[in-house]
Amino acid sequence: MLSDADRRHGSAPGSPAASGGLKKEIGAGEFFTLSFAAMVGIGWIVVLGEWLRDGGPLGAIIAFLLAGGVMMLVGLCYAEMTTMIPASGGEIAYAYEVFGLRSSFVTGWFLALVYISATAFEAISAGWIAGVLFPPLRGTVLYTVRGAPVTSGGLAISLGGTLFFTVLNYRGMKGSGRFQDIFTWTKISISVLLASAGILWGSTQNLKPLFPESNAHTGSWTGILSVLVTAPFWLAGFNTVIQVMPEKKEQTSYRRVAFALISSIALAAVFYALLILSCSMAMPWVQITKLEFPAIGAFEAALQSTFWAKIVVLSALLGLLATWNSIFVAASRVVYTLGRAHMIHPFFGKVHPKFGVPTVSTLFVGALTAGGILLGRSSLVPIVNMDSSCFMLMYVIVCVALIKLRWTDPDRLRPYSVPGGTVTALIAALASTFMLLDSFYLPYAASKDRIPLEWMFFIGWAVLGVLFWAVSRGRRDVSDAERRLLIMGEEFTPRFLPTTSSVTAESR
Repeated sequence: MLSDADRRHGSAPGSPAASGGLKKEIGAGEFFTLSFAAMVGIGWIVVLGEWLRDGGPLGAIIAFLLAGGVMMLVGLCYAEMTTMIPASGGEIAYAYEVFGLRSSFVTGWFLALVYISATAFEAISAGWIAGVLFPPLRGTVLYTVRGAPVTSGGLAISLGGTLFFTVLNYRGMKGSGRFQDIFTWTKISISVLLASAGILWGSTQNLKPLFPESNAHTGSWTGILSVLVTAPFWLAGFNTVIQVMPEKKEQTSYRRVAFALISSIALAAVFYALLILSCSMAMPWVQITKLEFPAIGAFEAALQSTFWAKIVVLSALLGLLATWNSIFVAASRVVYTLGRAHMIHPFFGKVHPKFGVPTVSTLFVGALTAGGILLGRSSLVPIVNMDSSCFMLMYVIVCVALIKLRWTDPDRLRPYSVPGGTVTALIAALASTFMLLDSFYLPYAASKDRIPLEWMFFIGWAVLGVLFWAVSRGRRDVSDAERRLLIMGEEFTPRFLPTTSSVTAESR
């Protein structure tokens, strides 16, 4: 049973932590900006050349639109699950409801790895982008990690930004949500202007050939598939919104949340497609593939201005700040849910009585992010690959959970229902499984038969998870009903109870 100390921490059923402790300050607009910002960051600045080299302008555009379609199918599954089980922690709650406690912990633990490592990615990238904008900010080289230098200026910016976001989110979601809206819409506005400039001042002649000449014998689909394999990673992150569902404003309907989720995926796919088109029209795309920073070079050549080139980088930096905050919020909510559900020490489920946010988990995420920053730029590619695999794993779990609930509990209350029903969910599950297997194989293929660093990260995090699980064993002595309240939240339980018995026993 729950101890008196746990109840004082607000983790007991019926307490503020279980029901009303998290303030309801997030509307449909904030759900949209959280989702969109998590998908569109700064990666396009340096990988645009790779997209064009593999698929050419038309092949890359087709790949992103196809990937957007697949992710929208997955997003529809998330929309139904999110409105059916609107609990902080999202995938954790879904796995618990359908597969049981141990599966739920494994899901949550690796979901935490996704967001915490992605937060470190954004922090490291912020220092690097600032150095591109203002070279004096790079500072001196302090040390190297795997051949990549770690500079004093970049380290200071990364750690300073982490401290800023830790304090911002410690003091409540109202300020964090306002910050998210401002920087996301600023990023969208600048990106629209830049894309328009490239199209208006560019030339369609620069788009030729539409596909790489290297694919002339194998067909255009070879290039399209090459980009399609990696495109879903750049559209990942929309599931950040489900981590803050208990903080939804009362007047915001679940259908509006679902619409915000799906529209953010569609807009992100269109954003990448227009970006590829704009840069490819700005200058011959074959030349773009030879540049260190393709997007910057394309606009500088088209407009004959280093000023616009810096605007491109500034746009990316603004996008990074919005993405950084979005992922930080998601990371803290996942750790909070694990603690509140007594899967790890319940201390992590503590909610601040004044600010109404999970303060301990927020500080925990900030501390781990700061530690990851010390690895420097050498960790960026492994983080991307590892997070890609984790995201695909989450998508498979959610789609399969939805299919199982539709079979075993067809009469359950569904505020939003997936168009196409089980068929849509099955297609999404199969597509996600294919991308999951491919994301695990690619690092191994590139490592020349050595154990990939990404796999080492997975193993290390799994070992740490075993330790957290073992240490919290004595704290997991709660009934299924109590734990379900802790995961779902008391306010949702009467309305969202299943019509058949849940699979929640720890023995499963």
